[in-house]
Amino acid sequence: MIIKEGRTEILTYLEDASNFREGSAEKLYIPENEADLVSLLTECANNGVPITVSSGGTGTVGGRIPKEGVIVSMERFNRIIKVDKEQQSAVLQAGVIVNDFLNVIEDDGLFYPPFPTERTAFIGGNVATNASGEYSFRFGPTRKYVKKIRMVLTDGRILEVERGAIREKDGIVDYGLLQIPLPSYRTPPVKCSAGYFSREGMDGIELLIGSEGTLGVITEVGVSLIKALSSRFIVIVFLKDEEDIPQKIQEIKRICGENLLSLEFFDKGSLKFLKNDFPFIPDDTCAIYAESVSTTEEMERWLNIAERYNAVDTVLAEDRTNYDKLIDFRHRLPENINAYFKKIGIVKVAMDMAVPEDSFSEMYGFYKGIMRNERMRSILFGHIGENHLHFNLFPSSDEEKMRAQEIYEICVKKVLLLGGTVAAEHGIGKIKHKWLGIMLGAEGLREMAKIKKTFDPYCILGLDNIFSAELLR
Repeated sequence: MIIKEGRTEILTYLEDASNFREGSAEKLYIPENEADLVSLLTECANNGVPITVSSGGTGTVGGRIPKEGVIVSMERFNRIIKVDKEQQSAVLQAGVIVNDFLNVIEDDGLFYPPFPTERTAFIGGNVATNASGEYSFRFGPTRKYVKKIRMVLTDGRILEVERGAIREKDGIVDYGLLQIPLPSYRTPPVKCSAGYFSREGMDGIELLIGSEGTLGVITEVGVSLIKALSSRFIVIVFLKDEEDIPQKIQEIKRICGENLLSLEFFDKGSLKFLKNDFPFIPDDTCAIYAESVSTTEEMERWLNIAERYNAVDTVLAEDRTNYDKLIDFRHRLPENINAYFKKIGIVKVAMDMAVPEDSFSEMYGFYKGIMRNERMRSILFGHIGENHLHFNLFPSSDEEKMRAQEIYEICVKKVLLLGGTVAAEHGIGKIKHKWLGIMLGAEGLREMAKIKKTFDPYCILGLDNIFSAELLR
């Protein structure tokens, strides 16, 4: 096992994409096998030393950044154990980099559908956060593809759970090693990564997925795969009018739904952050972005849609070079926003909420109303096909910072009133406790803390992820 000390040696492990600035750790441990990990966990448990698990560092909520204790990096758990072409499945260690995995299975004509946008992520981190990728509109999040999880608990015991082997019964999920009462709250039926999963009759593996490193250390994951995708194209339709976007999206789903892989939206303010990199963007427009299975019929369908919507311009790419250029268009926005506001010393306030389909038009109008009535700079973009948009505020003064938090809370309460979630894809981590508390209530947080203490009776693992460590005292 590799051990590193000193802030300069571990500094990169105290960062992710969240701008969380409170990271501190005494040591970094890099175990090379499960025996190393068991030894480390039991030693820390006996000495009351907090442990935070570190994966690829692509998270946006500070999940891998400790406030105290030690860091355990899973980077040496990087072996793809098995790929079964006939069964369309694979078993791999938690530290396998997603992009490496995609490249290996491509040779077998297979594909891992929930791959995240940040392909340098670790597969274990994806499972721990129930990550969603650019094709989640078509294929759903990581949760749907996890067949097996192997994890080490803080008392050194190994918990291995296969999908279909354990189900909630009479309010209890019985893992054999431990019995977990089902929380009284229920996870909403929308794209969601907020708190421990809870549904009647749920599969036992579901509780572990999205638990954000608080229950055990994932060492091995079994996943289901699909056949490699056929050729695809990307289309961007630039429009003048933003007001009736929800109606247009519903129509697009109805016309093109079976062939769509992704369906995204960029408002006018969002496109301004991309204009320097992509000068083909027309002035004063918003955009609908889609990726689809490539057929002549489907391309013609999109061109007809663009004509019917009086598009200012339409960009379509199927060849590799232009396809990659438009993929970059989709991914570049968060990078440009973060770089710009870091330069001028402003920290964005970013919302990550989703609502049921029949409520989306109302939520969209709610966001637009705030944008019209507030002087603060803001943008709206993201996964509109899944009724999930990112509403970003850019407060430029102390007064605006206070107002931004008020707006955030107003939006949270509206989302919950409509049956949605405060975190659709990025989890809770260390920065969204307040919003999860509003969503689940004090009792829901206490129930999660009780579950955590059953898995981790020493209360040392992933402290301050999902809920405050104060609840464990």
